[in-house]
Amino acid sequence: MSRMRFFLVVMLAAVSAACNTAQGVKKDVAIGAEKTGEALHKGGEAVGEVLQKTGEVVGGAIKKGGEAVQKVVD
Repeated sequence: MSRMRFFLVVMLAAVSAACNTAQGVKKDVAIGAEKTGEALHKGGEAVGEVLQKTGEVVGGAIKKGGEAVQKVVD
């Protein structure tokens, strides 16, 4: 009987530890996913700003080129 009780207590402790570990892993994964999402969002904003500025520079260059061609045509 004593061995059986000991075995049951050990198994209960192991199952309890496994459940806590699984919950900890789930929390860690959720935190990691949240931080990854935030980093991707910030990266996306930075890329968007760069593309906007690049578009403005290219647009200005095309406008100046068009003005130069217009002067030559006139």
